[in-house]
Amino acid sequence: MKITEALTAEHAVFFAQLDQLEKMMGAHQTLGELKAVSALLAAALQTHAGLEDDLLFAALEHCLDQMGKLETVHHDHDAILDSLSRIQTARTRAEAQRHLHRVIQLARHEFDLEERIIFPMAEGVLRAETLTKLGKAWARQRGVIVR
Repeated sequence: MKITEALTAEHAVFFAQLDQLEKMMGAHQTLGELKAVSALLAAALQTHAGLEDDLLFAALEHCLDQMGKLETVHHDHDAILDSLSRIQTARTRAEAQRHLHRVIQLARHEFDLEERIIFPMAEGVLRAETLTKLGKAWARQRGVIVR
């Protein structure tokens, strides 16, 4: 499996989670419930962002830097994680909901950027063997057995 396929599959799972969180925000959940689901999302997104940064973006650093996108993707990852941490320090349900809504918007925007621009660029710039090697590294870090 190529790294771009693995990360796109992870995005699909995140999109489903984001949709569910958006629906949940209209319900009468407590501040504690918002903090709990946000902590789970934060753990998953932090690992995902780390794998993207360490594996794919590191391999594309020269291209992303020339396009002016390297700082953007790192900034977007940081903004998502910062908003998630703000949910944990929120004092009111409304404040937590605002930060969670921002997380949802930022994550969707980031995933769209990656799937429309960065992943196709990776497919065009990196050799198939490199994409597969990075995919295997992703699988090892995720604990997936690859044959």
